[in-house]
Amino acid sequence: MWATPQTSKVPYAIDNPHDDGAQALAQLLRAEGIDVTNVNSADAAITAAADGATVVVLNVGDMSYFDREQLARVGQDVVVLGTLYQDFGELSDMLPTGTSAAGSLQPECTDPDAVAARSLEGSAGSIALNDVDGAVGCFPVDEADEDAYAYATAPLNGGGTLRVIADPRIVTNSKLTTAGNAALAIRALGHNQKLVWFDASRAGAVTSVWDSPALPPWLPVMVFLGAVVVVALAFVRGRRFGRLVPEDLPVLVQATETAIGRGRLYRRAGDRERAAQALRAGTALRLGRSLGLSSAAPRGELLQAAARACGRPAAEIDQALYGPTPADDQALADLAVRLEQLESEVYSR
Repeated sequence: MWATPQTSKVPYAIDNPHDDGAQALAQLLRAEGIDVTNVNSADAAITAAADGATVVVLNVGDMSYFDREQLARVGQDVVVLGTLYQDFGELSDMLPTGTSAAGSLQPECTDPDAVAARSLEGSAGSIALNDVDGAVGCFPVDEADEDAYAYATAPLNGGGTLRVIADPRIVTNSKLTTAGNAALAIRALGHNQKLVWFDASRAGAVTSVWDSPALPPWLPVMVFLGAVVVVALAFVRGRRFGRLVPEDLPVLVQATETAIGRGRLYRRAGDRERAAQALRAGTALRLGRSLGLSSAAPRGELLQAAARACGRPAAEIDQALYGPTPADDQALADLAVRLEQLESEVYSR
């Protein structure tokens, strides 16, 4: 968490400190007491608007018609940044245009936010009012085109106000101090105490974990170096194991002690299968010896000989010697009792 970067390189992002970012504007708004946050979906933006937040939308054309309609009806202010190649359908009847200007632009309107800005240094793109009731256009970009403005406002269906800044570069760190860009941006976005920033072009974007801005850029290199170190240590410190070699115990101990110790190991590991196999193999070996059979005698021969010796059915003896693995510790204990009883019956005869 200490190494996690708090910035990004996403264009127009509020955590981007580079020329094409909007971190400076976000900091200025926060200094005015406005809560500025980022959202990654249209649903989150609409929900925030319903809670009283101004919604700033980049790439509004990437929103669905339904989402734009819901945003217009929620009853809160919406600020659209950028009009070139965008679609305002269902949000407003105002129309984006490609008319642009490079020189100084004057407000030529009575909107207080535009008047406070005093001037803009050109605009890439514009917005046409298209005879929308209550719409106000400011900073006309072309004297020959009477309906092309760098900034415009219009009422929304739900009661809020739509504010459009045609050129999104106005809010970037590199352009914020140019002409009246800062004044217009802060005033247009600062009408409420809460503001959410939504880039519709990045809604639902899927990125790999290594592309996440939450990870420091050097982390993949460190992971690779760590893997190399682990492999190197494995070669240096690792031990090569060969085949198992039996070794005599350093001291003499009673057979019962080793049997009890092995049983405790099986119990601790919960290895009922291996414990049952050991019990059955030992019983079968001892039965074969007592019945005069070799250790290589087939299963059927051992079963028939044991059945004749103790008078029990061969199927019952087969179940005891070669049956399924006990399901629990109690079943394993019952199996040990049956095997011991079987041995005693064979020996007694």
